[in-house]
Amino acid sequence: MYDQDQSELIIEADFIWREINVGDQIYLDADFYVGNRRSLCKGAPYQVLAKIDKTCGAQELIVQSYETKELIAVSPYLVCSYECPEQPILIS
Repeated sequence: MYDQDQSELIIEADFIWREINVGDQIYLDADFYVGNRRSLCKGAPYQVLAKIDKTCGAQELIVQSYETKELIAVSPYLVCSYECPEQPILIS
């Protein structure tokens, strides 16, 4: 990992969380496991279904697992890149 101090990582994760919108596709740095089961795969795009900013300061992106069909909360620390869709997602 990079030789960054914790405050820089917090600022970077906050920036990523603010830049990513509902409907964007995110890619993870590594496979994501819940218990002993892989829920999300590195290199696969996952559409952001919701964003959560908890009162304790924890920010999460909600995606759906292709393998388990569960909704998974992902920390912005795990996001390595993202893409915006050509057509914006409109929620009415």
